[in-house]
Amino acid sequence: MKKVKILASLAALMTLGLAACTDTPATESSVEATSAAATSKAASANTSKAASSSKASSSKASSSKSTGPDYTQVLPRTWTDGTPAANADGKNYIPMTDSTANKVGVKIAITDWTQGTGAHADTALGSDGKIAPGNEHTAILAYKVKAAKAGDYQMIMTAKSSSSGDGKTMSERYFTCKLNGTAVDVGDDRAPLTTEMAQFVVAPTIHLTGNEDTIEITAADYRPVFDTASFVIFSEH
Repeated sequence: MKKVKILASLAALMTLGLAACTDTPATESSVEATSAAATSKAASANTSKAASSSKASSSKASSSKSTGPDYTQVLPRTWTDGTPAANADGKNYIPMTDSTANKVGVKIAITDWTQGTGAHADTALGSDGKIAPGNEHTAILAYKVKAAKAGDYQMIMTAKSSSSGDGKTMSERYFTCKLNGTAVDVGDDRAPLTTEMAQFVVAPTIHLTGNEDTIEITAADYRPVFDTASFVIFSEH
């Protein structure tokens, strides 16, 4: 009986030994799985990095594109005057062309103004080049012109700043512009005038209709000194 138990134990031990020899080590499968996962993760990271780099390059290229002309600065033009024509007030405006740039324009003498709608009774452009009365916000000058075609134009005048107004913005000067009764953006935060007489942009963009338009301006505070021999110019974009 004792001999039978010993033989049974030996048989059990041999069975366990054979089973151990036929098993695949678990660590080998784990290494292969871990390696595959790491490779997949690295490939995914590289793809994401490449996409991010491409997006950044595209964004940089887009931001470097030209935004076009700065209409707050007088665009260079070589004008040829056309035949003067009378407006509804009997004052002459002059059509202009720039054949090189293929642009049109129109101008009127700064002294050929009339009082604007609702203007103060004493409104005038003084011999000193300032709009009177001073500090009167209803001192409105009106100009009537007819452009050769409808479109966007710069409005340009010639003036300088007095020493007391040097550096003042358009808003601080109460410089306003209206086209046929509707306000035109003059860029309130700009300070375009210096103490030297020069052309400057009143309205970067004013949309003339191709019919007779009425343009009204005020400049009551820190008044600009206009060149009384100059013109109010409308230059096509």
